[in-house]
Amino acid sequence: MKYGIIVALILFLSSTIIAQNYPAKFTSIEGWTIEGEKQFFSRDNLYDYINGASDFYLGYDFHDLWVVDYKNEAGQMLTLELYRHGNAMQTFGIYTEERPQTAKLQEIGAQGFLESGAVFFLADDYYVKVYNSRPEVPECDFIAFAKLVANAICSDCGLPQQFAWFPQEGRIASSERYMSENFMGITGFNGVCTVEYATDAKPIRLFVFQGDDKKCQMVLSKYFTRMKYKKKIKVKTYDFDDPYIGKVKLAYKEGVITGVLDAPNPEAHNALLEALHSAVE
Repeated sequence: MKYGIIVALILFLSSTIIAQNYPAKFTSIEGWTIEGEKQFFSRDNLYDYINGASDFYLGYDFHDLWVVDYKNEAGQMLTLELYRHGNAMQTFGIYTEERPQTAKLQEIGAQGFLESGAVFFLADDYYVKVYNSRPEVPECDFIAFAKLVANAICSDCGLPQQFAWFPQEGRIASSERYMSENFMGITGFNGVCTVEYATDAKPIRLFVFQGDDKKCQMVLSKYFTRMKYKKKIKVKTYDFDDPYIGKVKLAYKEGVITGVLDAPNPEAHNALLEALHSAVE
């Protein structure tokens, strides 16, 4: 019995050590060396590092975080934070939650921006933050370091393909969002992509969900029940006057739900919706 417990403990500790090995691709950043102890955080203790925001990150399928200091030959230091999420879309979701609408975008990884002496970018399933230190690293070297890190993750990073489906005309820059759960207040309506569009009045939103058709029908069934709509689900476009979120236009085909929200007159945006709906593969 004791032998079995000891073996189980050894296996547990071994797996923990393996899980916490710092990825080799980040150990050889040209011109920079690792300084001091590396910090590792998992789902179980992320709150120790970002107490007030840990639940927010966990909502986007957070896996783990490394916090590591790097020093160059001039003795200048940068702090690298590597947040790893379940997939590129979840990573995009948390990144866009923190990206300001007016951010000056940078070509770092799939996309990045500068703010308050820090660089933020996404690359594959990593959301990366690089913080400047004292003495301050010049901006050009600061960005060059971030690009080296991004290239260590993926040499040809890109945004999730779902956002290429959205029409370009009228599209508001940096308005893309990934809604991880319960979109439109519908339980289980998870993994929805949205983009805002400029109009003569306030901006409107287009959205798309692509997935298993059973899930599509489950979502529509729940929404129809909420709206007291008793007809069968068909491949067509639906219009609703939702007491909670206003006028809604939905389009459905097998495995796909698209729609228009926040529009006083959704009919005026039929062309946008049709272009999105037909673009979904």
